Amino acid sequence: MYGLGLIATIIGIAGGIPYIYNAVRRKTKPHRIAWAIFLVLSIISFASQLSLGARASLVFYGWFVINNVILLSLSLRKNAGYGDITPLNIFCICMAILAIVLWKTTSSPLLALICTLIADGIGALLIVVKSYQYPETETITMWYTGCIATFLNVLAVGSLKASILAAPVQVFLFNVTIVAAILAGRKAHPVKKKRAHKSPAG
Repeated sequence: MYGLGLIATIIGIAGGIPYIYNAVRRKTKPHRIAWAIFLVLSIISFASQLSLGARASLVFYGWFVINNVILLSLSLRKNAGYGDITPLNIFCICMAILAIVLWKTTSSPLLALICTLIADGIGALLIVVKSYQYPETETITMWYTGCIATFLNVLAVGSLKASILAAPVQVFLFNVTIVAAILAGRKAHPVKKKRAHKSPAG
């Protein structure tokens, strides 16, 4: 199953490169708050793996940290990102921070898992909403490859235990949902594809 996990990671990295390239060109506009949440989660995951003595897997977790740092940094440039200070965004990031704090302080493995899923889910939900409202600000190829990579990652788990499958399955479903949101958004808002790429507020 390690082989599947490695292939999934390679596909995920390959799919992320066009997203970064388009973000540099301001064609893709990452959601600042979503990627900030993902960055915090990836750093904690990397630190947890390091403290557990992991070595080979640090390459994978390290890439996720680097990727999230790049995307968050690119999103903070003028007219290059989405997610201004609004009541909804403030609420979402506060809920995500609360979930992350509970994740790191709880002694219950089940509660920790639920908190992780909630925090990750909030970030993904923000991207789903943005993908539908402003589909031209996303690079759909990353999410297509993400569907493939995360599906392989689910298969790589090699267990039917719900607590182990929950996170990989959630990430797979979010990738599928984001693709669906982009396609639905393109159909519902065809005019937006022709407009200038002005950074939307949200």
